[in-house]
Amino acid sequence: MEIYNRLKAFDLNGGKVDVSNLTIKRDRVVMTFNGTFYLSAPVEGRTTGAVFIGAGTLKAEPPPGDFEKANLKRLTKADSVSSDFTNAFFRFTDDTTTLIGKPTSEAPSAQAAKIAAEGMQRTLKETGANIPSRIAMSLLNNENPGFFFATFDGGKSGRFSYVLDHQNRIPTNYFGINGGEKGLIYSYENAIYSNEVTLAFYSEQDFAAQKVSYSDYHDLVDIEHYDMQLDLRSPSGKLGLRTKIRMKAWDKSARVIPFLIGESLSGYEDARLKKQMRVKAARMGNSDVTFVQEDWEGGYTVFLPKPHTQGQSVEIEFDIEGDFLRQGEFVSNCYYPRSNTSWYPRHGYLDRSTYDISFMHAKKARVATVGVREGEAEWPEDKNVLFTKYKMTQPVALVTFALGPWERHQENVKFEGTDKTIPVEFNSVAGAALPIKEDFILAELNNNVRYFNALFGSYPYDSYAATFHPYGFGQGFPSMLMIPPTDRASKYTYSFISHETAHQWWGNIVAWRSYRDQWLSEGFAEYSGVLYTAKRDGTNSSQSLLDEMRTSLKNSPRTTTGAGSGKLNDVGPIILGHRLNTTKTLGAYQTLIYNKGALVFRMLHFLLSDPATGDDKGFFDMMKDFVTKYRNRSASTDDFREVASEHFARSPIGRKYQLKDLNWFFLQWVYETNMPSYEIDYTIQNGPDGAFIVSGNVNQLNVPNDFFMPIPVVFNLGGDTNARGTIHAYGPKTPFQIKLPMKPAKVQIDPNKWILYEKLSVK
Repeated sequence: MEIYNRLKAFDLNGGKVDVSNLTIKRDRVVMTFNGTFYLSAPVEGRTTGAVFIGAGTLKAEPPPGDFEKANLKRLTKADSVSSDFTNAFFRFTDDTTTLIGKPTSEAPSAQAAKIAAEGMQRTLKETGANIPSRIAMSLLNNENPGFFFATFDGGKSGRFSYVLDHQNRIPTNYFGINGGEKGLIYSYENAIYSNEVTLAFYSEQDFAAQKVSYSDYHDLVDIEHYDMQLDLRSPSGKLGLRTKIRMKAWDKSARVIPFLIGESLSGYEDARLKKQMRVKAARMGNSDVTFVQEDWEGGYTVFLPKPHTQGQSVEIEFDIEGDFLRQGEFVSNCYYPRSNTSWYPRHGYLDRSTYDISFMHAKKARVATVGVREGEAEWPEDKNVLFTKYKMTQPVALVTFALGPWERHQENVKFEGTDKTIPVEFNSVAGAALPIKEDFILAELNNNVRYFNALFGSYPYDSYAATFHPYGFGQGFPSMLMIPPTDRASKYTYSFISHETAHQWWGNIVAWRSYRDQWLSEGFAEYSGVLYTAKRDGTNSSQSLLDEMRTSLKNSPRTTTGAGSGKLNDVGPIILGHRLNTTKTLGAYQTLIYNKGALVFRMLHFLLSDPATGDDKGFFDMMKDFVTKYRNRSASTDDFREVASEHFARSPIGRKYQLKDLNWFFLQWVYETNMPSYEIDYTIQNGPDGAFIVSGNVNQLNVPNDFFMPIPVVFNLGGDTNARGTIHAYGPKTPFQIKLPMKPAKVQIDPNKWILYEKLSVK
């Protein structure tokens, strides 16, 4: 704590250095300085910060590749990050002090002291990141390379910051950027109470090696099990949590362990300050453990008494409480976490754990959460309080709960061809409060879980439930959905419930590895909704959903001040994940990750099918294989591409075109934004032996010359007789010739709209 408090103080009594044309390069960011540095007083013999006043410039070129450059251009209308500045403050554990030079003994100016004090507090409020804690972690965990952070102000770009974190902690924890990126340049946007990342990049060393590790490579511990006790007796004022966390140490030198909690709370109405879960005590056995958690912080940091051996079990118990529950809309006495995913402490991204969860709550209320309910009884110390226990024995990434006067509607579901039977439950509210057709929802849950069990592989959990969630959106947690009233028989209801059910496979059984891979979860859940809707409500309904998805790609993005320019499809590739949403491209994430992601899966569905017969078993065999290989694990886009490629090489289309993988497809549709248009012309002529020859050209527009795509074609030979196959596009113009036994009455190009395109015209 002494070390932390000295780092937090940011005392600038380390002397000053006057510089002229000093250049400091931190990865791809180059800074020049003319003016004065005021250095912080050494802590443990290390200078860990400075304030600069004078005239400076910063320039950063985007990394190799197209989409970072395109994203930067869209946000700033420039090809690089470039700005001047008149002041800056720095925190670091690398060799920046050596580069600045030897200081003279002189007290800091009042302006420098003010910049230091205000800068650290502002960063904490705007990001949730405790920079002094991050510095302490770097020092005490002996990190190498060291950490670097800076905020610049007073120039044409206003105030902006740069973080270079080789252990990926701040990018992962406070920006959700966890694909291994180590550098971020960002600024705070008041209009959205959040930060906007201008540039994110892997280190130059990673680019030189052509290899980068995902951010979870730097996790310090693996949380294996939570034993939680929640006090919900006063839900309108307090959520009390006592949790014992059993962890396995990954890093033998780690003494400082960061935990996330409440990081998703916004700065709006000071939510992260006023509603945060606050740690009251931490213990290892009978001994107290030192921890720090500042106001506005999106987590807390624990200082262990000593490092643990790699692989050694570590167990810490925390007492935590906060005003973290909100009452549901439309009905009273229903309470939910303000964030369904950040109400309890976590380390790393989507780390899987098992759970024992018990709740104390009013006798008139009931609790719904993940896993199996093991008991519900009066609390011995107060007959007006119930004690409810749940257990989740499968390792899962995230859990949530809801408290309310639930009416539990239950039935059992039997999975065909197996002996497995599980309970299905819907936690509803009383009809007098809000009329809900519980039988309809319960039947849909039953139908969905059996349908996807047959398509994608066995459902892994011992129960399945849904709980009333009055916020206009759903979330699919392992074994439990949080859903609004969705009891109207329509294509949107069928698609919505099946989307959330599909998350049991796409998101829970198989999780996404990083934000760049989240399209795998949301895109396939969205497409699963289309598949179920076709089964439940007919192909007209499912095709209508697909048409709406296609149309959405042509819409303009929204900005904070109104409609933007261009089309949502062109905002960026789906591999950019949540970074597609910016102040200039609001709505892009939802449209591209969900809608375009689903349409990409639909194209894969076609490519792995037999176009001659319509047999699509190959597609579902591939998806089952994917689930089997990555069950209870996280998968990346590359992991999925390899599984899909293996199956595609054996598919009829793969064999026809002698293609051994799907690298071309993922490059075109996942890593790029191109959208082709097709103009197809054909003629029908008499051929030898009474046959007929259909010949023509596929003209492919608005894409690179190496863009390739098989396109389904259907020839009606009279009555119900059809011949099916493919033509293909490669480059601007591709001729084709097909021999048929009789003259077709009708020629249809992609009548079921398997392929994604801007326009299709046939003549």
